Amino acid sequence: MNGTRDSVVVGGGAMPQDAGRPSVALSWRDVLFAGLLVAVAAAVLGASQLLIGPNTALSGYLTILFLLSVVRAASWRTRILSIVWSLSVALLGFAIGGAGLWVTLVALVVVCLLQAFVGLGEAALLTRSPVNLLAFASLNQSGAEVWHVLLGSAIGAGVILAFSAIAKSRSDESRMSMTMRQRVSYAVATSAGALLIVVVARLTDFPYVGWVLLSFCIVVSVGADQRVTRGYLRIVGSVVGALIAVLLSTSSERSSLMLGILRLEAVLFATAVAIVCSLAVDAAVTRSVRR
Repeated sequence: MNGTRDSVVVGGGAMPQDAGRPSVALSWRDVLFAGLLVAVAAAVLGASQLLIGPNTALSGYLTILFLLSVVRAASWRTRILSIVWSLSVALLGFAIGGAGLWVTLVALVVVCLLQAFVGLGEAALLTRSPVNLLAFASLNQSGAEVWHVLLGSAIGAGVILAFSAIAKSRSDESRMSMTMRQRVSYAVATSAGALLIVVVARLTDFPYVGWVLLSFCIVVSVGADQRVTRGYLRIVGSVVGALIAVLLSTSSERSSLMLGILRLEAVLFATAVAIVCSLAVDAAVTRSVRR
């Protein structure tokens, strides 16, 4: 969701080609604004880590990433409700940390279903919800306390609100509305894919399920006519990242080359799951409507 004219299309009801395609043109103001946002966020999170601790800083970081898509939202109602949703996901994720696989899967389904039906216009596609759920569940296992989550989320939301006050709002939020069929398709496809990813990752002991989920959420959030292209771009980006990783050191016990390979595997699997789940759900919904 980059730029000032982005729009998102959901499975099952692609918008007209010209209306639904995001603009990739960036002005120097866009670049400057993005750079300033990154610099301020880094400074705030760095100060949080030094003065409060890493868990609070991580909570703030996750919240900022989650809410980036609503910085230029057309209304403050959208931004505020998005913050409420972000905090709800964070607290739910933290609460289920260590509760076991089945509790995690149920919470994952609930989040995936609800995020498609929240009446927030463009913010209905806060696609990082499953990612943040698992991230905050992991945070619970690292010795964090609930006040770390609350304070970190407040810091991250504060950064987003500050930049929202100076950002130029989108004027096309009405184009983001979705039909019930679109919402059902998106909710079911996201739930099915997220469940499959988490179960497979657990069975294969894949350590970077967050990578897979994030890539999956990005690909599944666009219309059927754009999913292959979005997946292709994610794969190309991961190949480039894997090549760069060979030249860079890492704090992981794995080599840079192995990290690059794992990242590429994650994106390939996520793209395949997104396309298969979306097409299957779209076909099922279409059949049920025709009946």
